[in-house]
Amino acid sequence: MDWQSRNNIYEMSEEERDKYKKFENKDWFLPSEIFGDKLPPVYIIKHHLAHAASAYRLSGFKQCAILVVDNRGEEFSTSLGVAKNGEINFFKEINIQNSLGLFYNRAAEFTGLYGKHREVGKFMGLASYGQPTMPMPLIPSRNKILFASLPNIENESIFNSLSLRKQHFKEYFEANCFPYETGNVEEIMSYANFAASVQKALEDVLIDFVKELKEFSDIDNLVLAGGVALNCSANGKIEKSGIFKNIFIPPFPSDSGTAIGSALEVYHQLYAKEEVSKTLRVAGLGISYTQHDTILVLENYKDRIRYSILKENEMFDSVAKEISEGKIIGWVQEGFEAGPRALGYRSILADPRTRRSLIKLNLIKEREMWRPIAPSILQEQYSNFFEGNADSKYFMNVATIVKEDKRKNIPAVVHVDYTARPQVVPQKHHKYYGLISAFFKLTGVPVLCNTSFNSRGMPLVNTPKDAIDCFLERQIDVLVIGNIVIKKV
Repeated sequence: MDWQSRNNIYEMSEEERDKYKKFENKDWFLPSEIFGDKLPPVYIIKHHLAHAASAYRLSGFKQCAILVVDNRGEEFSTSLGVAKNGEINFFKEINIQNSLGLFYNRAAEFTGLYGKHREVGKFMGLASYGQPTMPMPLIPSRNKILFASLPNIENESIFNSLSLRKQHFKEYFEANCFPYETGNVEEIMSYANFAASVQKALEDVLIDFVKELKEFSDIDNLVLAGGVALNCSANGKIEKSGIFKNIFIPPFPSDSGTAIGSALEVYHQLYAKEEVSKTLRVAGLGISYTQHDTILVLENYKDRIRYSILKENEMFDSVAKEISEGKIIGWVQEGFEAGPRALGYRSILADPRTRRSLIKLNLIKEREMWRPIAPSILQEQYSNFFEGNADSKYFMNVATIVKEDKRKNIPAVVHVDYTARPQVVPQKHHKYYGLISAFFKLTGVPVLCNTSFNSRGMPLVNTPKDAIDCFLERQIDVLVIGNIVIKKV
């Protein structure tokens, strides 16, 4: 970090300043009472480099263009770069005074949807119900000034500019955008055109960045990272533009992926050099539990549940039949998901052939009824149901159009604009692939409804106990942990 950036950071409150100073003191995060005098080396990886590494070093691409967009890193909110032969270099960086992530978050807050869990995904879903009829202060520009109509705060410190820009956005929305008031969540559909206008403005700027990356790099491959890369609608527009032939987005493009990105970058710098990784296609990277672990926990619930242990193929057939009969399934297999999406390791599953499944799942999750549910589909069946490229959709990060002749077959996962956020399930995703295959054999539909296995405001279940407690609390009919099929008494 250069001295000007350091000076900007230190123009902050004492509390914030102390937080940053701690990172200069190894004994704070590597206490001598634990490590003694054998301290390991410490490597500082900048925020956007960590994001970029989490995408590039798991993409399988030898070379690619890189777009990182988030709320903020140290002093930047957007970085454009190129990776070749193992090396990542940024050629353009945009400051946090022009943050797309901050703009989108404040827009969600204007509608009342940006609560304590920061659920900007709700805002993205709302945009599909409206039309982009409202003016926005965000305009594509190659000069790094994206909000030219707002007050110039380029000379403000980082922390001052954040609070100022938040206020500018609020004032702009209340002055120019119906319904001209912040947070009337009880009348949420009155904000639909506003949400659509914000989404369109974001997409226009992202597409311009992608064009600039193509012009600069002349490469066919693109990776996306940063919190804004969770915006599957925008990602779908980028894919549909055809500017890049191949796109990769990791399962953890937001800050949850920066630890992995930092580790990958340090590993490369120390050992890997020009080594290129294989493409990551499954994300069950968390801890897993044995059948014995599960049975020990089940014994504590024997007055409330009954269970049977099946052979694997019997389990697939039995659970597929339950789903086809309208049952809701809690599904726990192998290591839990890395990243925020349910990807068939800790999922709640249902039949996509009836809209009733959407209603049931949203009731279980205490979600608004207008919010969509995502589909999981067998990899080899993808092109029969959806437009676009299957290879960009292993982690539910890209929205795409459901083919017109298939919409009636999977109505539960078709959003109001005829899009869906599919998860492509490859054969190496063994258990989940086996279940969907059994459902396909039984019904002729190679798709399941898939939402995260958790209660509202809670993280995904992890342990067998987590899963059993959630199963007993919610209107879930059957719980499957490994090959153990569990029902309520």
